[in-house]
Amino acid sequence: MNMLKAGLAVLALVFSMSSFALTDEEQIEFTTAVTGGNIKMVKKYLDSGKIAVNDKFFAWTPVLSAASKNQTAMVKYLAEHGADINYRHPVNYMTSLAHATFNANNELVEYLLQKGADPQIKMRGDLSILRMARDLGNTSTAELLTKYGAKDDGCQETKCF
Repeated sequence: MNMLKAGLAVLALVFSMSSFALTDEEQIEFTTAVTGGNIKMVKKYLDSGKIAVNDKFFAWTPVLSAASKNQTAMVKYLAEHGADINYRHPVNYMTSLAHATFNANNELVEYLLQKGADPQIKMRGDLSILRMARDLGNTSTAELLTKYGAKDDGCQETKCF
């Protein structure tokens, strides 16, 4: 009898969880909305409960995807709705702040720093965000990062990875 109850409980859990999962088409629509800056569509999905603000698609959170595509308004919307702005991609170790720095988007860099983004999180090869800004010639971004306490204490080699 206990085995039957356990089996029914597992089935109920599986069916209830699958009813909240996104279909392939919905995943594409949601991801396209995030990277394209369609806040109305993203809000629809978040409000539906089918997806959470920190869910991952191939290790990319919505806020990380938005930052990589330079979608300032979307990053702000997601951050205001609980997105983990310090999430670090498991392959390249880039955060939303690293993407904003790479894009030389000083408005987004400053916003993320004011929201508590950690400028000391290192990228792949122990590369600091400050070094990346300097190497890319983004002096105003480097100055902004320094203002918020970023240090170039990562890899100091010519090639870090």
